Amino acid sequence: MPELPDVEAYRRFFAEHAAGRRVRRVAVLDPVSVRNVEPSTLDRALGGRTFAEPDRHGKWLVAWTDGPALLLHFGMTGDLIWSGDEPERHRHDRVILELEGGDELRYRNMRKLGGAWLAHDPDEAVAVMGGLGPDALDVSRRRFHDLLARRRGGLKAVLMDQRFVAGLGNLLVDELLWQARFHPRRPVQTLDATDRDRL
Repeated sequence: MPELPDVEAYRRFFAEHAAGRRVRRVAVLDPVSVRNVEPSTLDRALGGRTFAEPDRHGKWLVAWTDGPALLLHFGMTGDLIWSGDEPERHRHDRVILELEGGDELRYRNMRKLGGAWLAHDPDEAVAVMGGLGPDALDVSRRRFHDLLARRRGGLKAVLMDQRFVAGLGNLLVDELLWQARFHPRRPVQTLDATDRDRL
C-alpha cells in the first residue's frame, strides 16, 4: 500500500506534469475505477478546467482545479504515468487526463483497489476521504503528545489508524517502532514523556 512518501512523490509528479494545465477531456477506460460519479460526469466536471497545485492528505492525492477536485487513491498497485515517458497506453490504465497540447497523465492501477473520486468543494473532499486525522507531516511534537494522550491500545495499531494520524502505513510504522525500540503491541498508555519524544 503506498504510504505518505509514495503519495507525496505522486503529488510532485502530478504538479510537474498537470499543474497549470487545462483538461481537454477525461477518458475513463474502466468505469469501475470512478467511485462516486458516472464517468461522463467526471469528464463534464473536469473538462475545460485548469489544475492548480495538487494537495496530499495522508495517502490521498487531491488535485483541485479552478472548480472541482479529482481525488486519487492508489490502493496497492496504483501509479501515475506521463505520456512523454510512455507514449502508448497500457491495459491497466484506468483514467486518462487528456491535457491541452496532446499530453496525457494516466492513472494506472492493475488490481483496482484504489480509484478516482470527484469532489465539488472541500467539505465533499473531506467526506470522500472518510474522516482522516491530521496529515503526519503537519503534526507538531506537542500535538502528537496530545493525540497520543487520548488513545488506548497497542502502539502499532494506534499509529496505523488513519483517524489518528493520516499517511502512516505498515512499512513506516514498523521502521519507526524499530528505530525507537518499542514493541508494536506496547500499550500507548505506558509511554512517558521521554518515550513519546523518542517516538
